[in-house]
Amino acid sequence: MKRNFFLALVVLAQTLCAQTIEPNLKWGKPTEQELKMTEYPDDKDADAVVLFHKTDVYYGYAEGDFKVYYGVKTRLKVLKPEGKRVADKIIVFQENETNRTNKEMITGLKATAYNMENGKLVKTKMERSMINEERLDKNQKQLKFSVPQVKVGTVIEYEYRIESDYFYYIRDWYAQSDIPVLYTNYELSIPEWFSFNVEETGSQPMEKKVYQAPLTIFVGGQSESLTCKVQSFNARRLPAIKADDYLWCAEDYGNKVTAELAGIYIPGAVHKNYSSTWADVDNQLMGDEEFGGRLKSSSPLKADIVAAGIPNIADKSERFAAVWNMLKSKVRWNGNYAFWGKSASKILKDGTGTNADMNFLLINMLHDAGIEASPVVMRSRDLGNLPLSHSSLKYLNTFVVGIHLNDSTMAFFDSSAEDGYLNVLPAKLLVNRARLVRKGVPGEWVNLQAPARSRETTAIQAQLSADGLLQCKKTSRLYEEAAAQLRRSWRQAKDSVEQINKIQERNGIQIQSYQISDRTSFSSRMDEQMSFTKQCDAAGDMIYLNPLIMIPVNESPFTDAERSLPIEFPYKQSETINAYIKLPEGYTLEDMPKPTVLKFDGINVRITYNLNGDMLGAQFKLNIDKTFYTAADYQEIKAFFDHLTECNKSIITIKKA
Repeated sequence: MKRNFFLALVVLAQTLCAQTIEPNLKWGKPTEQELKMTEYPDDKDADAVVLFHKTDVYYGYAEGDFKVYYGVKTRLKVLKPEGKRVADKIIVFQENETNRTNKEMITGLKATAYNMENGKLVKTKMERSMINEERLDKNQKQLKFSVPQVKVGTVIEYEYRIESDYFYYIRDWYAQSDIPVLYTNYELSIPEWFSFNVEETGSQPMEKKVYQAPLTIFVGGQSESLTCKVQSFNARRLPAIKADDYLWCAEDYGNKVTAELAGIYIPGAVHKNYSSTWADVDNQLMGDEEFGGRLKSSSPLKADIVAAGIPNIADKSERFAAVWNMLKSKVRWNGNYAFWGKSASKILKDGTGTNADMNFLLINMLHDAGIEASPVVMRSRDLGNLPLSHSSLKYLNTFVVGIHLNDSTMAFFDSSAEDGYLNVLPAKLLVNRARLVRKGVPGEWVNLQAPARSRETTAIQAQLSADGLLQCKKTSRLYEEAAAQLRRSWRQAKDSVEQINKIQERNGIQIQSYQISDRTSFSSRMDEQMSFTKQCDAAGDMIYLNPLIMIPVNESPFTDAERSLPIEFPYKQSETINAYIKLPEGYTLEDMPKPTVLKFDGINVRITYNLNGDMLGAQFKLNIDKTFYTAADYQEIKAFFDHLTECNKSIITIKKA
């Protein structure tokens, strides 16, 4: 008995050991436990894990000015085939295309893959050929690298340093990512001559320490001894934060530290307040020749616009459409978003460009056509919310075009909206806080989500046969985002056969004929018509069917038991379906279903049924008038959609009288 008890303790100890892993803070020496681990105990579904991540930010003085340095060290473990993606890394850094006075450099980049092969540790170092640089826009470049020999079980280590002349700007630090983090540390050391507002946000516990450290610099051949305020942030076992179809930027809600410069106070020399407002950013943009200067120009297509008679089109919406059709016939969007743009002549020569390239040209063309247009600058939804408490050009990554239709009405458009219309933008650009900037006029905040909406109305006429076959005709009218989504699905489909098959599989139908209108038109509307059959279950004198025929919500999008992050719908939505089913002769409805009414804070659904002689009617109405919900709302939203899904699957019985 004692021996069995002792063996049980050994097994229990081994099990507990396998279920825990302690951080290894020694660089360049993965532990045996790290090399042999096959899953992360706190998240067994994780395809990779950050074992160790450390970022040190500190100041130095060289070449007559301050510099800020970022030392980064990261160790990761690949646990599943999908986790091999962590071997590919992108670092974005600042380097102006023409002015190299201030820039950032990446130095000391090293990366190693550690693998256990036949019981031996094999180290593979990254070669220079696996590192590439490319320019993103006039101010930014990116460095890409790939760690070699990475497979399931590999431990990866990489390190690098960013040397930045932008000493007045400190990058935001994010503690969490889309994979769990075992250990992370951020150490920010700021000399006494600099004043930064440091803000820590996030719901996970982090340990913070503040202490002082000396810094010696040499200015004009003289040494200066400064005191630095060091703020250290430590966190362990942080969960992954993953974006999904209902969350644009998970990092925005994770643990992070931001530092905004308030002022520089050098004794006997510089005393400067760096606090700024968004009005200051407006002025900075309008005074920049590469931004505000671009808005003053006529377009190279002015003669073409005049020759086509576009300025004489009375309706401004139609005039805008004529300008846009001319632009997209000459330039194609290359799939990238940007803030700065190339010259109009280069864009036209290349025949392709970013949304910023095309938007600058579009604004110039609209001015040539007699339409006032202005840039609306923003941070796209996938990069997080634009802060109100502190302003900086660094937060802006793109802009759309604001079109002044009259003194009181403005519409919005972006050149990446290949399938859109006025106020029909790609969902990632539908931010609730963007900045309209104009020369000589105070900037103002605009909500691009306010005019955005998806609307769809559908009517289905059906004839039910005694063997349970529905012969149907469906007519749908789609507006705004719904129309853009249908156009996009057809544009991206390999061919019409693939697209028709997708519709059939999704709805369990056989399509006999299909037709759409305005597929390539610049319009807010599309019409879709189809004839199809659907087989219902039939047994003896009974037929079982769903009276909605094409189920609008057949599964809930919210399946997790818990959720710690908010819910963001892409835009406001409404959908109406009216289905009418003519019953077979001699058949009747066994039991009339009760109407369903569901409501929750901006979302409501109503499903009703009626029987008029041999005609069975069903109506479905869904409205979503709110786009943001907190994590605290999750359980109620989950219950709402669970209930809706069940109601949509309701089967009624038709029987022979």
